[in-house]
Parts: sequence; C-alpha cells; structure tokens
Amino acid sequence: MPFNGLEGLMICFLASLIFPEAACNGVMMAAKSFVFRFADVEVREREFTLVKAGETLAVEPKAFRVLLFLLRNPEKLITKQEILDAVWGDAAVTENSLARAVGLLRKLLADEARTPRFIETVATVGYRFLGKVVAVEDRITVAPAFDPVNSSEAAGATSTPGPLSPDANESAKRRISRTGLLSAGAVLLVAGGIWYVAQPLAPPRIAAYPQITHDGHAGFIAGTDGIRIYFNSPPGLVGVTGGDIVAIPTGFTRAWVVGVAADGADLLILSSDPYQLWTMRAVGGRPRFISNSPGNGALAWSPDSKYIAYPDNSGNLYAMRSDGTDIRKLATIKGGAITDVTWSPDAGRIRFTRNDTLWEIPSTGGNPRALLPDWKGPVGQCCGRWTSDGDFYVFLAGGNVVVDPVVGSFEQIWVFDERHPLFRRVSRKPMQLTSGPIHWGSPTPSREGNKIFAVGATQRGELVRIDPKSKQLQPFLGGISAEFLASSKDGTQIVYVTYPDGILWRAKPDGTERVQLTSPPVYPLVCRWSPDGTQILFTAQRDGSHYGLYTVPARGGNPQLIGSANDGTGQVEGNWSPDGRRIVYGVEQQISLRILDLDSDRASKIPGSDGLSSPRWSPDGRYIAAMNVQSRAIRLFDFHTQQWSALAEQMGGWSFPTWSHDGKFIYALNNVGKVSVKRISVPDGKPDLVADLTSVHFTGTLGPWFGLDPNDNPILLRDNGTSDIYALTFERK
Repeated sequence: MPFNGLEGLMICFLASLIFPEAACNGVMMAAKSFVFRFADVEVREREFTLVKAGETLAVEPKAFRVLLFLLRNPEKLITKQEILDAVWGDAAVTENSLARAVGLLRKLLADEARTPRFIETVATVGYRFLGKVVAVEDRITVAPAFDPVNSSEAAGATSTPGPLSPDANESAKRRISRTGLLSAGAVLLVAGGIWYVAQPLAPPRIAAYPQITHDGHAGFIAGTDGIRIYFNSPPGLVGVTGGDIVAIPTGFTRAWVVGVAADGADLLILSSDPYQLWTMRAVGGRPRFISNSPGNGALAWSPDSKYIAYPDNSGNLYAMRSDGTDIRKLATIKGGAITDVTWSPDAGRIRFTRNDTLWEIPSTGGNPRALLPDWKGPVGQCCGRWTSDGDFYVFLAGGNVVVDPVVGSFEQIWVFDERHPLFRRVSRKPMQLTSGPIHWGSPTPSREGNKIFAVGATQRGELVRIDPKSKQLQPFLGGISAEFLASSKDGTQIVYVTYPDGILWRAKPDGTERVQLTSPPVYPLVCRWSPDGTQILFTAQRDGSHYGLYTVPARGGNPQLIGSANDGTGQVEGNWSPDGRRIVYGVEQQISLRILDLDSDRASKIPGSDGLSSPRWSPDGRYIAAMNVQSRAIRLFDFHTQQWSALAEQMGGWSFPTWSHDGKFIYALNNVGKVSVKRISVPDGKPDLVADLTSVHFTGTLGPWFGLDPNDNPILLRDNGTSDIYALTFERK
C-alpha cells in the first residue's frame, strides 16, 4: 500500500525507531513513480494520464499499463507472455486481449503497425518500444526525521571521563542542543502524526459537470470500456470525452445493451422479440445466443465476464456461466422485485435493489442483508455500482420513488465510502454528492475512478392525443405535463396527476375549474373514478417499502387508506366493479389478484391469478383483464365460466391495457418491435393498429404512460424534457 504526505512521513519516523537505516528508504520506494516523455507525448504514471500535443487522451486502463511496461523497457524485445503476466496477472485472458490493447495504443499515438514509430510488433514473439524515452522520477519527497549521529557518538566512550577542554565543551553543548532540538522535533512530529491519524479522510466530492451528449434523449447507461460509454434509447455509444453518437447495429428490431465485458471486447444484449439474451463483439459482428431471457432484464456480468447474475420474477436470484450453462440459485428473496444487480470488483459480493432498498449477498449465495439498515436519507435507493478499485459505491436516492426505477425517478447521486486505510478513519455514513434541479440516473464510475458517468434529466411531459382522422399527435388540455388521466362515468369530469410533481387534480373535460385533491409526499398512481362519481381510487406508497390503495372524495378531502388493503402485502392498481361495491387489485409481493368486498371488508384471491398484475374490470362487469408479469400477455377472466383465457399473446408486448367505454375493446401500448397503440376486440382477441409511434419519445412516472380520453381517443405523455449523459468529475483524496 503506497503512502504519501504526512501519513508517509509519520510511518517513516515510527519505522526509523526500529530500523533506522532502512525505514524511510522503504517508504520512499513505495511512493516512487515516473513521467515518461517521447516525441510529443507525456505519460504520467502517478496521474494515470497520457498527454499528446498538450491534449489529455482517454486510455483504457489495461492498455495504459501495457504502455507503461514497454516504456520501462525501451528498445528491448518484450515477449507477449511477459506483458500478459505483468499486466493481467493470473486472469484467464488470451493474446487477443494484448493485441487489442496494443491496437488501442497505436490509435491514440497515431502509430502504424506496418511502419511503426513507437510500438514494433515482432511476429509471434512480442513487442518492442522504439525511439528515445526520457524518464523523470516523480515522487513525493520526505525529509529525514533527524540527522544520523556518528558512530563514535553512537557507541559512547569507554574510558573514564576527564575534564572537558573548551573545544570539547562546545562540542558537548552542540550535541546537547542538537539532541534537544531533535527530541522536541520528534515529539512535535509524533504529536502531529497522532493528530493527523485522528482526522477522518477527506470525503469525495463532485468538482465539475461536463456534458457528454446533447441530443436530449439518452437512456440508461449500460457500462464503459474506458474509451466509450454504452447506453440505450436506442443502443448507442459515445466517447468518454464526448463526440458523435454512434448507433450500435444489434440486428434486432428492439434491443438493449445491458452489460459491457471487463476487457471491453463484448457486449451483453437483451432483445425483446422475443426476450432473449445474446453477446456480441463491441466492434461489431453477429450476436451469439446465450439463452431465453431470464427474469426482468436486471442482468449483470461478473468482473471476469465468466458469469451472469440475474433474478426471475418469483424472488429468486441465480447465476449462470456466460454461455448459459451451469445455472445455480444464489438466494430466494420474498417480497418485491429484484432490480439493479451488480457484482463487486473482487467478485465476492452481489448487490441489488429490492423494495427501493439496497441489499447484498455473497456471490456464492446466502442470506441477503440490507446494505444501509440505519439509512436516514430520502426514501428510496437504487442503481448502485462500485468504482473499479472497490473503494466507493455510488447509488441513487430520493425523488419520485415508484414500482420500477426509470431515468429521473431517483434524484441525486450518493456515495458509500468503503476504503480501509491503515491509519486514517473514514466515515461510514453515506454522503450526497449531487444536488440541484437535475435528476440523475445510471451512475457509472469510469474505469480510472476519476469520473462518474450519469444521465442527467430535466423532467417535463406534454399530454398529447392521437387524432382519429390524421393519426397525428396533437396537444391535449393545452399540452399540460400530466398523466394517469381518467374520466368520470358520465364524462363531465376528469382527474389527472401532474408530472413530475405528482399532484392529483380534478377538472372539467376542457381543463377548467381545477381543484387540487392531494399534496406531497402522497404521489398518486393509476387513478380511477368510482361509478357514482363521488370518489377517486389511486395507488400510493403508504410507507418506505409498500404500496396501498387510497380513496379521496372528488369534492376534496384527506386521502384514506382503504380497509383490508392495509394487510402488509402491498396493493397496486385498484379498479372498481361497475356497481362500486368491490375493488380488484394486484398484490405487490405474491404477484396475484384479489377482490375486496367493501361491505364486508374482506379480500379474496381470484383463482388462477398467480403471476398476473394490472387488473382492469370491464364496464359490464363480466370480465377482468390482466397482464402476465413474465410475458406481458393480456389474459381475460370470465366470471360466467370462472376461467382464464388468453386474449392477446405477444411475448413482452403490452402495457397500460384500458377498456373502451362500451366494453367492446381493450386499447394497449404495444412494445414489441415498432412501438404502437393497438385496439384488441373482446373476446376474440383480434388486434388492430391504431397508430405507429416508433419515432416518438414518451415519458411517465412508471415509464411511457398511456390512456384514453372521454371519447376513447388514445392519449400519451410525450417527453418534452431533456436526458443527456454527463461526466461528473469525482475528486477523492
């Protein structure tokens, strides 16, 4: 472990008390590094930077270490195995990784393999660095704690002392004075060292917020290889210092990059037509099939890219080899979906989000534990990732916490300090790194650890309606930023929730005569009018981890948590029966459907509803439509036959199914292939295209929101905000 500054000086002094000849030299050697110069290039080992013609260039860490190894041995033939051993150690890599690193260096240095100026390839053997290299030692200088005494003074006199001569007396006085000064200096140094050790290490901070992209529609970040940042909406990449966005040709109609290999050579791809898991080379090529997609897409590569951790939709966490074989269960975690899976840099731990809380288990399996059991910050944590050295864990907290985290739903970046210095203290209290109006998402530390790449979003939507004749999008209610719009049965009133502040309003169908029905921190989701028009039913968080069903009088008043819905399981997306005496809802933890009888205050499970969510009661009361959580297929429960049937089987296909007012159709947002709105006839299940929305960007608290206006025209919340990637400067001392 290298030391510097006063810490190194203190260690030097304390060690010198035991090993006077060698202690300080040992400390000095531990801190030694160099600055290498050749042509117009300067390589700074301590700062881990490469400067060419005055410009600092981004370089992948392994490639940088290859360059350092060559610069330490200029004009000497170095075998491939020597470099692999020095840079990759015991990691199982091939010569292709070395060749790729050399290729990256040549590109940065504007070098040619056939006519090299700097790096020469010796076929089948290795590499040689050409030309003159100037190496200047760059180290922290530590002054000796005290001057060594001469050997005779150290040994002491053996004869009987006689009277001192004047010269001897002066010499003795000088020795006494020098000894006193040295002793005083030593005491001050020790005292200073003790004071220094007692002080905690300086906390990290964000020093700057450079913007990387400027198109306003960047999705979540999948990872970085040190040179490029890979992101989605749609899959693309951009340089770590900015530049043009390059689309990633996955070959699929709809797909996402969900992981980047440790060496940056491969990408993990999730397709949705159907949901399948693939890998492909980062430089292009045909995808290679791994498996049918497990779980909800919350996948994570291990640091060596040999394993993939993933959850299913039943609370189980698994790991499998990167080729899809050797599947093993790591844990069963009841109560809430598992998202945001990530491995520690040493591959010993896996962290994830469940119920808006961070959890951790050993990567070999075991019982999960809450990472921050004494959390006192804003409600909701998610999306954590380690720095490459494992010293810091960055995550998101706060904001409009909902069922599924999306860009902007968590506001600010926090950090958990996991350093273990030898002498200094560190605070184990999580610290907030960002603040202000920007909502942050997908915090991803750079390979060097001096940046945090993150998506910064300003949230605003525009309510639009699909015109039935032109099929074009037109502003609705003046284009207000609102979602979850629902109309009363008689069509004389509407309610909606403003986005992103989450306030429930009642108004006339033209938006006039607004009345505010809720206030923060209550954040209503999926609102429904009672059949008699007197109450509004909605979902909202009732504590830090569970959701409940609430009603509020349409004329105004305090929201009330309805009776048996407060049973500790979590209830979402309630719908009234046509007579207003019952409510159907989804159970958050067990993922099933129940019906609450408001007269008896008793809830009963709908037979065969395991794995179903988002229930919708038909206007005539005969059917309940719901979605299969795993496949998103729409299923239909017939009260006459007491049986479920498939209405619209389309893997990964649907969201926000909504009954037409006459009960003859279900409208839904279709997410397979080209994004569109479709109308499905009931009960035969025939789908008709209403509008193609492929090129439109949408937003909402739960993702792209969809509904119907009082005349059954589809309405959506178009994304009118911005979402771009930033490279936050992460300073740590």
